[in-house]
Amino acid sequence: MPPPIPPRRDPTPSTGSGWQPFFFPDMTPTPTFTTLMNDIFSCLDPQNTGTLLPETHSRFLDDIGYLPHENTWKSGLTATFNQSAVSNADKTLKNAFDLFAIDHELLQRAQGPHIDPTGLTQTLQGVLGSAFSSIGSQAAPPMPAITRKGFVDVTVINVLSDPSREWANFSRMLRKYNLPRYIGWGDLPRSVIPAVADQAMLNRIAGVTAFAKQKGEAELEAARRKAAIQARGRQAALDLIGDTRYEYRYV
Repeated sequence: MPPPIPPRRDPTPSTGSGWQPFFFPDMTPTPTFTTLMNDIFSCLDPQNTGTLLPETHSRFLDDIGYLPHENTWKSGLTATFNQSAVSNADKTLKNAFDLFAIDHELLQRAQGPHIDPTGLTQTLQGVLGSAFSSIGSQAAPPMPAITRKGFVDVTVINVLSDPSREWANFSRMLRKYNLPRYIGWGDLPRSVIPAVADQAMLNRIAGVTAFAKQKGEAELEAARRKAAIQARGRQAALDLIGDTRYEYRYV
């Protein structure tokens, strides 16, 4: 008679009481990690809308210790002559979500009329008159609201790219939020998060960064060419109505 087959050990870490590893050996998240992230998301989304507004996600990053320049939406809060600060921040965040394929929904943000903080609008209106309306304030871009899935995915990127730092951030977050499920579990062990950064994730980030740089340079060159064409068009119009010639330089 052959010996009995020993029972197979379930490789899935338990989500019961007590901390378990956040990642499998192949660096996919375990149920322990996804359960924690879903609990955090539910805490941030008490109305159960299924998404987090950029401001809400930004405050979460503040809570766990991100510096302002590391917070994509907050670092984009700069008004320009034709866009409000929140519009520019929304655009910056959407670009980041798109680059890393982070799941999100596009919502319309309610905003009042844009007031140019630079004074450039008034100057251009004085020079161009009614022609300025075609290049003035732009429509506000859509607001990217991260979904529950996107929230999990972007946190995976953060943890696997800098595990030691994110362990400290998670520890800070657990003390601040005091989530009911984890009361009595004690401090978060360092061992639940990988000891070192995942090389595959670092390679992915490097590839996305290189692509973004290349894309940005191409968009800048396209904008320069468009500006040069518009300048030549305005010069041609001026030549038709008078003898005064203006020269536009774009460097």
